[in-house]
Amino acid sequence: MDASQLPNVSGQLVTAHNPASTDLLGMDHARCAALHNYLVHYAWVAQGREPAILHSNTTNTFFTIHGATADALRSRLDPSLTAFLTTALIPPPNTPEPPPFFFWASEVSNPDDIFANWAADLFDQPEDSLVSLYFPNVGQGGEFGGGVVYHQGCHLAAVFMHMNDYDYALPIEKHPELWHPLETILSNWIDLIHLGKITASPRDVPAEFGSEKIGPWEWKPYSEAQVATCVDSWDRLCDSIEARIALLPATDIAIDAAEPEQLVTPTVLDAVSVPENCFARSFLTRARRPQFHYIAPGLILPSADAPEFAATQPFTNLLRGPQAIPPVCLFPAASSESEVDLTGPLNPFCNDFRTGSADSSVPSRVPAGVYSESVDRSAFDNAEEGFRLLLPYGFKGDDWDADKGARKSDGSVIERGEVAELFQHGYKPFGGDYYRPQRLERLFDHWCKLVVEGVWSVGPQGVEGGIETFREADTKWKDYVIPPTW
Repeated sequence: MDASQLPNVSGQLVTAHNPASTDLLGMDHARCAALHNYLVHYAWVAQGREPAILHSNTTNTFFTIHGATADALRSRLDPSLTAFLTTALIPPPNTPEPPPFFFWASEVSNPDDIFANWAADLFDQPEDSLVSLYFPNVGQGGEFGGGVVYHQGCHLAAVFMHMNDYDYALPIEKHPELWHPLETILSNWIDLIHLGKITASPRDVPAEFGSEKIGPWEWKPYSEAQVATCVDSWDRLCDSIEARIALLPATDIAIDAAEPEQLVTPTVLDAVSVPENCFARSFLTRARRPQFHYIAPGLILPSADAPEFAATQPFTNLLRGPQAIPPVCLFPAASSESEVDLTGPLNPFCNDFRTGSADSSVPSRVPAGVYSESVDRSAFDNAEEGFRLLLPYGFKGDDWDADKGARKSDGSVIERGEVAELFQHGYKPFGGDYYRPQRLERLFDHWCKLVVEGVWSVGPQGVEGGIETFREADTKWKDYVIPPTW
């Protein structure tokens, strides 16, 4: 898409250097409207339609389109929300096949659907406090609500995909980390477009990997920009470990300034049938190989030797569907005896790599370590940039101490016996299903934080401690939670 066809909202996007406003009494309606209108414009142009038609009548908004029915709600809406709905564009009425607003939101809700008082009552929130601002796309949400829910009392929003999302996110007073200013959510969505994780093209253009598009919107397995950001986060982690090695008393370890080697060469990856043009291969061949051994407690760098690397790969040579990408063991456990039982529901991978699949050779026990995500590229909401940390033990669950227990990003306790849920999302306040894994780059950034803050110690060979260190998540869970995001 030609960028010149799009409005310039760079100054409106929420970033670390341009955060959401915190000194307002309500919504930052002008900023939110600008970001909303960018997404409306983007979807419109992606359908091959002329921008001039969209902007020929800038009075196509909630109040002008719905008239008296919408006007009757003004007294129940916060003035800042009213101001947003007055300037947020809606595609012209009677537009054939109007594009949905975004991948996770169909349109601004109709007047009859805009208040979620059933949820307010259920979760002891004030009447009219919960506004179903954006209606979900077909197949998302549920019998009640879904889409983007805006809280008029706190002026924060969250994306709801299913009924059980309400249980995760409400009451808002107990889960403030899951609610964000609307401009933060809209900026996050625009970032996904700029990152190439979500793309848009004319409705009749088939999706690249065969999945059903939502209007013009298509969710990609990964993007090249994501490989670059993951390599950057890997470099930050390696740099933090190397900086602490350099501070140790005299050791035999010297950081060589020569051109670094690839973490794993293409020849080694070819030997174990890691597919071309997948996230795992792209990361492993672009990331540098540091000169220490332990990247995390009990987890080592992948071997540069083809036979040794192959010994840690239980999935890559299995039969699989044409759109299936196998999980690759990126960082195996140091002990070859550390195995994980993936029987039944403990297996987090897609169907091609579960026992009982078409390939009867799928193992039920595999080496512990960090694996790349397996995906069926034709499915929605997949994430080749994701990871699963498979541990040779399960966690205690939520019935042994109310204040303890390993947790996910949404604050929910990891269920008893789970072996692959540490550092994972849970409920996603920016959109997406619970099963989509956390991004590998966020794991590296979090591990870097643990090193920098001294939670993990560093010795001559890298991060110290065995894989049992991760059991600390049951008692020191705050150190083992990645803050929630998409």
